[in-house]
Amino acid sequence: MMEALTRAHPCSASQVRSSAGPAASQAAAAATMFWAGAAVSGNLIAAPAKFQAPSLSLPVALEVGRMQFLWIGVAEAICLLAILLLLTAARRWPSWPLLAATAVFALQRLWLLPLLDIRTLAVIAGTQVEESSLHIVYVAAEILKTVCLVWAGTLSLRFLQPQTRQKPASKSDQPLKPKGIPQ
Repeated sequence: MMEALTRAHPCSASQVRSSAGPAASQAAAAATMFWAGAAVSGNLIAAPAKFQAPSLSLPVALEVGRMQFLWIGVAEAICLLAILLLLTAARRWPSWPLLAATAVFALQRLWLLPLLDIRTLAVIAGTQVEESSLHIVYVAAEILKTVCLVWAGTLSLRFLQPQTRQKPASKSDQPLKPKGIPQ
């Protein structure tokens, strides 16, 4: 396959491989920022907004919320998978902030949301539930995840910028000064 690419295109095989890295890194940075945007819009803005609609009863708002969190979770998992595939294509390891966001996402999906879902189903069924701090923990985790995602996306973008170094000025780099003119 690589031979066919190099015959069809005038660049060498190593150039074809190396050009995939920056493009995949750019796409991974974009997917990371997209994930952060989806988390903010779906989990931090839209989720509490539905409880402000006066015509929605609490059980209906909770049913809508269950579906919202299900599909936002699917979208977030797709973003994570895409980012990991793109980083693999770019031959880069995930950054620490991306790993932290992934851990928070797993914590939310595997521990927090199942506990919140039990409470939600009880409220929908008409059962009185005790007060809980689980929602506050979820919001704190969501904020932490979003901060980590923005941090990871910013690091990815900084990684893509060319590193320019200022070389020390030598005498030959100095502009010529006419003799005899005071400065």
